[in-house]
Amino acid sequence: MLDARVRVFGDCADALYEYERATFNRAKARLAGRPADERQDLRQEAYRRNAKARSAIGQAAILTGREELLRQLEAARKAVGKLNGTASEDELTAGHREVYKTLTAALALAREELTRHQTKTVRTRRRGS
Repeated sequence: MLDARVRVFGDCADALYEYERATFNRAKARLAGRPADERQDLRQEAYRRNAKARSAIGQAAILTGREELLRQLEAARKAVGKLNGTASEDELTAGHREVYKTLTAALALAREELTRHQTKTVRTRRRGS
């Protein structure tokens, strides 16, 4: 079960980072004044990455009942989505920093979750010896 959690939390982090990258590029192109038709591929990539992030968060929800972790993962995903509404490069950069701050907090909770389950596994094995 620990291996499954490690994989799912890793996939979730990867999906959120990729969603942030795609959305950042999309917002940057918009702020640079690129025409909408030229930004279509960036838009589609961001949509795909958002769907993948949502799916990864859903998988994490199956493996953990820790609401705080799930709220933080969802907060990171929503923070990424806010990059679409930025009005300037400075605002985009500030939003980018906020995403990383939120994602770092989510990863700290995931690490706590893994440590907690690893400790339980070690105790159980010792009792069984």
